[in-house]
Amino acid sequence: MFENIIGHKREKNMLEHIIKSNNVSNAYIFSGPEGIGKRMMANAFASRLFGVSVDNSPDFELIQPEKSENSIKIDKIRGINSSINLNPISDYRIYLINDAEKMTLQAQNALLKTLEEPSSYGIIILVTKNEQALLETIRSRCLDIKFSPLSISEVHGYLISRKMEEEISKASSILSRGSIKRALETSQNEEIIEIRNIVKNILSNAIDRRDIFELSRTSEYLKGYSSQIAFFIEFIKLYMRDMIVFGETKNFDLIINKEDKEFVNRLSSKISLSKLGKLMDVVIATEKKINANCNFNTTMNSMADSFYKVVN
Repeated sequence: MFENIIGHKREKNMLEHIIKSNNVSNAYIFSGPEGIGKRMMANAFASRLFGVSVDNSPDFELIQPEKSENSIKIDKIRGINSSINLNPISDYRIYLINDAEKMTLQAQNALLKTLEEPSSYGIIILVTKNEQALLETIRSRCLDIKFSPLSISEVHGYLISRKMEEEISKASSILSRGSIKRALETSQNEEIIEIRNIVKNILSNAIDRRDIFELSRTSEYLKGYSSQIAFFIEFIKLYMRDMIVFGETKNFDLIINKEDKEFVNRLSSKISLSKLGKLMDVVIATEKKINANCNFNTTMNSMADSFYKVVN
């Protein structure tokens, strides 16, 4: 069951050891970024304990926020409290609380009472992207299994397995931050490749050609993409990051945009690390202005002007 889940080798081994050693705890927290497979791992763990899929077990219950609400209220948790001590048909009665950070304070306090007096066969799995939103008294009573983002190659491999075009899958996996969910959402954007090409053109104009005229047309290049500016900022930060890393290490294995390694190599060889750091500062300042809803054209022109001043 674990074999159908991408990545997370360490976590899989840990859960397999728990099962084989018969050292199952009453409560777990599966924590980590959104969209990396935590809930799938929780389902697989429960299925392994049952010996059948959770879809076919009467002793499994999923608790999550209602679509019409953005919280898990106390009534949901009271349902756990009233049923957890009932004899299961299998060896366990398992409750998976998805988006556990959305439990209200009252719901968390109700859950705490159950954790303080655990059932001999009840297991509660809290899946969360923000474990700090859970009461410390809850966290201290759970075994916390932390999940890391997937690697770019793992995300890329998954997208390719879904018959996605190579260029789209590469760009989406680079922007995924290790999240399958984010990669799939990004892949739906038909303009993503064009945005990446604009980023490469702007960086070439600034660092390679040092062309003030072309740089001054930055806002013109981005006209029509203002709603996609988050992708633009993300791409430019990643390329800047790669140039800094390669400039320091000369190791292509450490860069993210491996398919553009010659581009990264060429540009990083034409600018000092100190200037690359200043360019990154400009990008971060630009991102803050965009997030503050500053005028788009003015912000882009200011970024281009700052780029030119740094490299000359």
